[in-house]
Amino acid sequence: MIRILGIGNRMYGDDGIGPCIAYTLAKCASNHSQIDIIPLDLPSHGDISLFAEPETIILIDSSPDAETIVYHVNPENLGELEKLELAQQGAGHNISSITLIALADNAGLLREKEIYLILVGPCQPEFGTGLSPQGILLAEKAVMKLKELMGELGIGLKIDYDCVRSLLSGTCSDPLSPLEDSSARRLW
Repeated sequence: MIRILGIGNRMYGDDGIGPCIAYTLAKCASNHSQIDIIPLDLPSHGDISLFAEPETIILIDSSPDAETIVYHVNPENLGELEKLELAQQGAGHNISSITLIALADNAGLLREKEIYLILVGPCQPEFGTGLSPQGILLAEKAVMKLKELMGELGIGLKIDYDCVRSLLSGTCSDPLSPLEDSSARRLW
């Protein structure tokens, strides 16, 4: 099974790009029965449990960097001290995707798993704004990169890009508009 986790905080504009991409993928991709899609708006320490089941995990998160990049993450490349420092950074409410990876690895949940991280950028968070026009364009491009990655993993997604644009400029551009079933955090 493949699990996609969209990480972010929708109350900070483009920082919510991860949950919005996961949300639009769940709504706009027609053949994703082999994928578990979860928008994590405000991730927490307990979300490392989401790393327990799937063989492949794809995290999507915003980045201030100047381009969108897909990383194949190997936690073994991090030293024990680096993992401990990253895990300790998650002591507040704002837990980054790399901190979740470090916490899951420290808990022994990443053995024999494939981990990918899609960092979408350049994003500029701004409180209370929803996705910016630039954030919407970046999210659309990231959906295309995600589709390419899924193809490399053997899953050919069919995505309705008009649906993607509509949700990104609608629901995801309003930080107070709830993503469906946000209490359970799962769409499917």
